[in-house]
Amino acid sequence: VTLPGNSDKFRAIVMQLQTCLSLFGYYPGAIDGAVGTETASAIREFQKQWNFPITGTVTPQVLDACGIAAR
Repeated sequence: VTLPGNSDKFRAIVMQLQTCLSLFGYYPGAIDGAVGTETASAIREFQKQWNFPITGTVTPQVLDACGIAAR
């Protein structure tokens, strides 16, 4: 599911993802709902550790691994 990066729903999902990545120790930044450099870097590291394709973007695999529903 691809959501527009400026939608409230997407920002809420990114905030959940940032929280997940922070709890796992991948993301030290602010929980702001924006996919910036730090968030993308944390996603890449998470994807690498979980043997997912490394994209640095919000993917269904990453959301599933964090238990986040994209709908």
